[in-house]
Amino acid sequence: MAQVAINYDAVPTSIDSIAELNAFDEKNQWRPVQMTGHYLVENAVLVRNRPLNGQPGFLELVPFQLSDGRLIAIERGWIASDDKYQAPNSFPLPSSSEQTIIARLRPSEPSLERSAPEGQLATINIDALIKAEGIKDRMFSKLYARISSESVPVANNPKSLAKPELDEGNHLSYALQWIMFSLMSIAALYWGIKKERQAKSGVKPSKPKRKILGEKDAEAEDAFLLTIS
Repeated sequence: MAQVAINYDAVPTSIDSIAELNAFDEKNQWRPVQMTGHYLVENAVLVRNRPLNGQPGFLELVPFQLSDGRLIAIERGWIASDDKYQAPNSFPLPSSSEQTIIARLRPSEPSLERSAPEGQLATINIDALIKAEGIKDRMFSKLYARISSESVPVANNPKSLAKPELDEGNHLSYALQWIMFSLMSIAALYWGIKKERQAKSGVKPSKPKRKILGEKDAEAEDAFLLTIS
């Protein structure tokens, strides 16, 4: 959480200083970078199964071509599904004009090996994007970036996603619960092993002697007589 807090609000830097075309150190995730180029709006895709506040939807992913020809995938925000929980027929796209953007770096997501309809991806997996869109230019393959600002505004944009929560949430209480479960399991295992050894050795566990009610009454009467004699 401390690393995220430091990176998220850092001063935007050049992508070349913290990332390579085919490598990305995850300690730099959420770092903002400033890039100049233009969007390839014809290669925009939607990433499936991305609910927000309980509502089904998609993430918009658009390749951005830097001035030197390299490409980076930009996640521009969230788009709600239609009334049938399907992708909308149309959705807002960025300007294709030359511009400068600021975006925060994120590691490429793993592939789920799932198929998706044309124009959609199952995850933000850059290799899947390259294959689906037939991209042949040099592309950052281990990362993508979440948009922060664009110098050429458009009338409509996808809904921006909030800053990641820097909160432990229920993780601490879950950890304590699992520690207690572990201790209980160890105690139960020890008890079971002890009983099994006793059974194999033929030693019967000692039972506490219980006095019948009459014996208890007799002892109480004797004690009373001693006190008054």
